[in-house]
Formats: sequence, C-alpha cells, structure tokens
Amino acid sequence: AGGKGRELYAAYQARLKELNACDFGDLLLENLRLFLEHPDVLADYQRRFRFILVDEYQDTNVAQYLWLRLLAQRARTIEDGVRPMGPTPPISTNICCVGDDDQSIYGWRGAEVDNILRFDKDFPGAKVIRLERNYRSTGHILAAASHLIAHNKSRLGKTLRTEDQPGEKVAVSSVWDDEEEARQIGEQIEALGQAGHRLNEIAILVRASFQMRVLEDRFITLGLPYRVIGGPRFYERQEI
Repeated sequence: AGGKGRELYAAYQARLKELNACDFGDLLLENLRLFLEHPDVLADYQRRFRFILVDEYQDTNVAQYLWLRLLAQRARTIEDGVRPMGPTPPISTNICCVGDDDQSIYGWRGAEVDNILRFDKDFPGAKVIRLERNYRSTGHILAAASHLIAHNKSRLGKTLRTEDQPGEKVAVSSVWDDEEEARQIGEQIEALGQAGHRLNEIAILVRASFQMRVLEDRFITLGLPYRVIGGPRFYERQEI
C-alpha cells in the first residue's frame, strides 16, 4: 500500500467505531480491554466459568492466551482472596488444555506454539499427560510419522506407539505436480484391477476436497468408475 498501511488501518478502525461494529480481531482485543479496564466484569466472568477446557491449544494466539490467563486466575484470586499481581502466573486447579505441539501448523495466522510448550510454567502445579498410544494407525505408519516429526525444532517430545499390527511398509512417491500424481494413481489402480482387486476395495484419501478435481478428470479419461464420499462429484456440482 505504498507505506500507507498504518494510516489505512487507523482509518479502518475509526470507521468500525463509527458503525459500532467489530471485526474478528476486535472480538478478541476489545474483550481483553474490557477485562483489563473493568475488574468487576472480569470477576463476573471468572465466577461464571468455574472450570475451563481448551481444545487445540497449540493453535491459540497471544490474545486468546491472555484471555485464558485472566479467566483462569479465579482459582486463587477469587476464592482465596489473593489479588493478582501483574504477570505473575496464576496457580490454577480449574483448567485443562488439550493439544499437540507437533500439529501446530497455523503460525502464519498468529498461532503461538510456545503457548503449549510453556503450559506447565504458566500454570504451576499443572499435570502434563502424554497421550502416546495410537488407536488409528499401524506400526510402520507410526514409525514413519515419528521419524519425520522428530526433526521439528520446538516440541515437548513423545514416543508414539500402537498395539496394532506392524502392517505394510509406507511407500513414499515424488511427483512433479497434481496431474502427474493423478496419472500415477490411475496406473496403480489399473494395475491392482488387473491383479484381481475390485474397485470397491480401493480408496484415495485427500486432505481437501479441491484435490479431487484432477483425480476425477483422470478417472473419466481412463473410464474408471468412482464414488466421492462426503460430497458431490466435481461435475455434479450445480455451479459446474
């Protein structure tokens, strides 16, 4: 914006105030301001939320963390008559946070993985329980995943294990782009079919539905019948 970012942001915030409106960031920041400037309002919410459970704690940002610190101080400050002293960590017995430091992938939108890494220091007396038994994957899949995430720089560390079978080994394949990937998958399915496997024994898992487009195009070219689970086929969408 040619160096006008600060000026534009100030004008944007002023316009929001004129309209008595909030954007998503304001919902976090203005509540922090409310809690900090009006202790009676904070005390009311501390009384209201006697126990706090936070899921996906690795994805919380700074503002959400500060919310939590303020709300969780109730354990000592209200019941024992102890006034909070600035940034001193609250000793809380009313908070449970669930998360996985190895799944912190939203740093680009403000998530702070340090929130989960320093949890036991922020809330003295907190008990850390590692959930290391995996009920979903086979041994070889877990071994491959563990070897990969061991290279993460900021992590508490854990050893994933399963009582399931080792299973087949993981095959890693490199492709140039999604079209090459679709061609390779199509060839593998055709080879499995020639080996006697039925199509309803074969499934493709994708991270996001938009990845299906190029696969569907390939299957149509090959004349492979297919079903999309959890949504319509690309060419059955009304807008298409």
